[in-house]
Amino acid sequence: MFDQFNLSGLAVLAVVPILGFLIFVHELGHFLAARWMGVRVREFGFGYPPRMLKLFERNGVEYTLNWLPLGGFVKMVGEQDDFDGPGSLAAAPPLRRAVVLAAGSFMNIVTAVVLFAVLLAVVGVPRLTVDPAGLRVQIEAVAPDSPAAAAGLQVGDVFLTIDGVEVFGPENVSNAIRAGAGRPVVIVVERAGQPLTVSVVPRLPAEIPPGQGAIGVRIAAVIPPDAVTRERMGVGQALVAGVTYTVRFIGLMIEGLSGLLRGLIGQQAAMPEGGVGGPVAIARITAEVARQGWADLIELTAILSLNLAVINLLPIPALDGGRLFFVLVEGIRRKRIPPEKEALVHLAGFALLLGLMALITVVDVQNWLAGRPPLP
Repeated sequence: MFDQFNLSGLAVLAVVPILGFLIFVHELGHFLAARWMGVRVREFGFGYPPRMLKLFERNGVEYTLNWLPLGGFVKMVGEQDDFDGPGSLAAAPPLRRAVVLAAGSFMNIVTAVVLFAVLLAVVGVPRLTVDPAGLRVQIEAVAPDSPAAAAGLQVGDVFLTIDGVEVFGPENVSNAIRAGAGRPVVIVVERAGQPLTVSVVPRLPAEIPPGQGAIGVRIAAVIPPDAVTRERMGVGQALVAGVTYTVRFIGLMIEGLSGLLRGLIGQQAAMPEGGVGGPVAIARITAEVARQGWADLIELTAILSLNLAVINLLPIPALDGGRLFFVLVEGIRRKRIPPEKEALVHLAGFALLLGLMALITVVDVQNWLAGRPPLP
């Protein structure tokens, strides 16, 4: 069955411990912040219900083990009922509520910093010992319905010449293709050790769809294994670099979300490359990365942790960001929003999120069955 979907063995199941770990860290952040801010916690669950058994009870908190191995959860007083009870989250001052709500994403960000630092200290930073401008260039992706797809170019093709001129380096290849915009360009590529000649008409700048290039390919230098060395960092240097990597990735995620939003509302902005994927797409990506080695898997875990942090902080009802938005409004108005009304808004938002997740999952499964990549 897995061979049919281009998966080897049970690598796809690598997503279960990874997502479980990240969700557990997120919920642990909420739990620790709630205890710190004086919010009463009813239950801290390992895994998702249904409940398997109650492990123990301490300081009024039930610690339970549940059947679904996906992280954990925290039940706090004042989330859905008992809004005015002692230790209620809803009755807590806005600043204390904000700390509790933001703590989950904060823990995911800290987790990413630590994972990046471990990679930098143990595996090291890859350094090229050659100039990329002198390397051959290969195709990493071909956009559907693009000039490259129409010409028969494929992933893995290596550029040899463009209009009779030998080309090296991604920048030189891109410049040579753009220079032929609007007219046929003869490209010779190497495929399976044999030269292949194709004719492509690069698109004019006004004709290029958002997120694509002149002929609709993503390219990268072909780097020989002996052209890469690894430089390990000290612990302190690795932690500083881990923070830098984390900030950079968060910036890229925010930039991508901003571009997606501007594209959806019709502004003249390039839609970000890639797409939206749900649990099935994440499982497929994780399976592929798991086969590449533990270092790549740790890096993916750090990136997923940041995704979880950023997505949860979006001002969408039912997410932590949506709840923080209510806290902000309450702080500005200096007047408490009725918790019952806020709970109804989050309930409606949760229903919409479930519907969206179901739709994304259907698309993910269709891509899986059709043999298409998990993301465009």
